[in-house]
Amino acid sequence: MAEVTRLMITKLNNSNYCSWKFKVELLLIKEGLWELVTQNRPATPDTDWFNKDGKARATIGLLVEDDQLIHIRSAKTAKEVWEAL
Repeated sequence: MAEVTRLMITKLNNSNYCSWKFKVELLLIKEGLWELVTQNRPATPDTDWFNKDGKARATIGLLVEDDQLIHIRSAKTAKEVWEAL
């Protein structure tokens, strides 16, 4: 979380989707988590996959304003979160 704070990414709101999306994509790439957003869940996910998916979901979820959470609350994977936004 300290890393995200240092990067100063403004949380997703009703007017900044394009810049937010680009910055969060770069952050997920930097953290080695982008494949969780672009690839389907493996047929038999291992512990590493669950850990990385949780990190990716948390990263995205913590970077949205409260009024945007309605779109992602029911998402079960990072890919579902990303697609919902």
